[in-house]
Amino acid sequence: MKKRILILLLFICVFGASSTAQSTQESDSLEIAFLPAIAFNSDLGFIGGGIVNLYNYKNDIRPFYSFMSIAGIFSTKGLASFELALDKPYAFGTNMRLTSSIYVSKFLQATYYGIANYQKIEEDPPTDNPDYYLFQSFSTGLNTTFRIPALINSKNQRLDVLAILNFDYETPWDNGNQRLLTIEQPTGYSGGRTFMLGSGIIWEARDSEFNPTKGSYLETSIELGNKLWGSTFNNIVLKHEMFHYFTFNFIKDITLANRFYTKHTSGETPYWKLAYAGDEETFRGYPSKRFLDDNVAILNTELRTWLVEIPSADMRFGGNLFFDVGRTFANGSTFETITSDLKYTFGFATTASFFTPDFIIRSDIGFSEEGMGVYITTGYMF
Repeated sequence: MKKRILILLLFICVFGASSTAQSTQESDSLEIAFLPAIAFNSDLGFIGGGIVNLYNYKNDIRPFYSFMSIAGIFSTKGLASFELALDKPYAFGTNMRLTSSIYVSKFLQATYYGIANYQKIEEDPPTDNPDYYLFQSFSTGLNTTFRIPALINSKNQRLDVLAILNFDYETPWDNGNQRLLTIEQPTGYSGGRTFMLGSGIIWEARDSEFNPTKGSYLETSIELGNKLWGSTFNNIVLKHEMFHYFTFNFIKDITLANRFYTKHTSGETPYWKLAYAGDEETFRGYPSKRFLDDNVAILNTELRTWLVEIPSADMRFGGNLFFDVGRTFANGSTFETITSDLKYTFGFATTASFFTPDFIIRSDIGFSEEGMGVYITTGYMF
């Protein structure tokens, strides 16, 4: 899975080795969260599968000793996806933090709406060509990042240097000549691999990685793909992301969370590496990768609160209000062009936390001028 699959959980089973495990706890423990899933989604069909999250806590190691996630999703519309993710502070006995994931995915109805297609889509494709915006694809990859601490101050704020290695392979297959992807044949249409080497920095100044209520976070990175080290394409990807959190009290503690995200691509960039907007991580309410271009700039704003808490069972239930604004745009666009056609989405969400504050289930309902989207997944968007 290149990203978290959005599923409606009709039943949840959470098993904890210790019901008191928290990211701030003082004793060793292992927390296991298991979520079997049955769902229906208009894009994916009926879905089955499950997610297993394992949190290993030990004294004086923050935010945890290790974290592992295993997810397998299967869909009646042809989605079959598996992902294994690992997050390990102090990897290999060093002070480096390793985050890595490996995924394999086959999808019979991936979406492609064209590059720089900003015309409003109000209706479904013609009845004689219902698969116009869909295509079949296979993808696999390994994404690895090392975080090397460069500075830690007295407030436990830290600056990390990044070493990045990302490998992705994707190929469309057996799509016929009546689908938009086949008609446009963008870079990567014949398949290929991206082998990206990169670096960057992270400034971490939040009070929590998983349930932040104050502080800030900044991440900037550059990745280079080149045929010299095995990539099919010569391309560059620049990303910049900033978070800020502020909490105030109005009957309940309410957190104002903001995220600003930009991505720039240049060179021979395959369609699956282009900047996009449209899904649970960008524009909630637009279809997946509805807008596709060289660049993207997005501002996401949320109001978050916990409404009901059950300390004896380590359970919490809450809600969010959110607003997303931004757009994708081509290289060389003027500032006037970028700001003249901004896209907006808004909506609300419910949240739940079980047994450990690090494990949060979130369900977003987003609205846009082209419809609505429902996204149910784990963790906050940022």
